[in-house]
Amino acid sequence: MLFDKLALALCASLALGLSFDGAADVARIREELRKKQQDAAARADAALTGGWLDTLWKAAGEAKDDDARCAALLLAMQVAEFGSTDACKEWRGKVRDELLARYADDAKRMGDLLRVSFTPQTREAVLARTTLKSVKATCLWGEASGYLATMRREKLGADAQKRLDELMALLRGEYKDELDSEGRRFGDVVEGKLRQMNDLVVGKPAPEIEGKDLDGAPFKLSDYRGKIVVLDFWGNW
Repeated sequence: MLFDKLALALCASLALGLSFDGAADVARIREELRKKQQDAAARADAALTGGWLDTLWKAAGEAKDDDARCAALLLAMQVAEFGSTDACKEWRGKVRDELLARYADDAKRMGDLLRVSFTPQTREAVLARTTLKSVKATCLWGEASGYLATMRREKLGADAQKRLDELMALLRGEYKDELDSEGRRFGDVVEGKLRQMNDLVVGKPAPEIEGKDLDGAPFKLSDYRGKIVVLDFWGNW
């Protein structure tokens, strides 16, 4: 009898070990998710997304280091954003809270989270928890970019325009020296965007351009004012 119980326990432990391998399951789910990105039915499949999320949550809980844990949680966030079920909506908050509880002041991991989920809810949650100015600047620029995108389609309401002005002022002031994902100062990014919005519009004179022509003679764009001009920008890299 004792031998039978030990044998059953051994079989159960072996079966459990064979059924769950955190790193392997994370890799498997990542590949399956990649293949189903355009599959609308998969988004609404509660059993599929729920199974992925349960497995990834377990993998994160049993991870032996932060790299493995964060990889599982970030993939869980991807799955939660991918899925359209009510359960996925709940998982988004759950996974986001876990990442923020552990890594709110880790610039790299917060950057990874924002690349996976750049929704207003995620930006607001990160902004409320992190103390890192670079991460805050990224969240503020994300909000500003949303308003700027809207402006290309329609005029902003008074409240939205006021908020956009506040964001641009912050990014040109307190956060001007923080860097974006491409290594550019947010102050420079905002200045460039403002020049584009205010100067590069139909009905306004083009900004001055100075250079040399193909014969090496200096010229200015304003020399051709009143004439039809075609500008051809090119270079060798």
